[in-house]
Amino acid sequence: MFYADHPPLEIVGQLMIATLFLGTLLINAATKERQHVDRMAAMGIPLSRATLWAGFALQAAGGLMVAIDWQAGLGAILLIVFTVLASAIFHRFWTMEDPLRRHLHLSFVFSNIAVIGALLLLI
Repeated sequence: MFYADHPPLEIVGQLMIATLFLGTLLINAATKERQHVDRMAAMGIPLSRATLWAGFALQAAGGLMVAIDWQAGLGAILLIVFTVLASAIFHRFWTMEDPLRRHLHLSFVFSNIAVIGALLLLI
């Protein structure tokens, strides 16, 4: 049975982590696909649409594995890979001249580092 050996707070935490990934997946796939494809193409990411959907698949697989506690460690690894790649593509703070945008994207990177830390606790 899933979550059989987890204390209640661990279950809640794991579900919250999964919700972050599955919720942003739904929003991005449903409403921001074109925006992301255009940004990726402008950055020179090859096969932008296919690359984006491969990322969505990685996010979905890892998020669902963590959510249902099936191979959660492997799911966490998938989500770590997704987070590192998404950060490298979308949060290139070092390329931004505007100090406010640079700070905003650096903050996203720091937040993603914390998310990776939470995912490491699931492995």
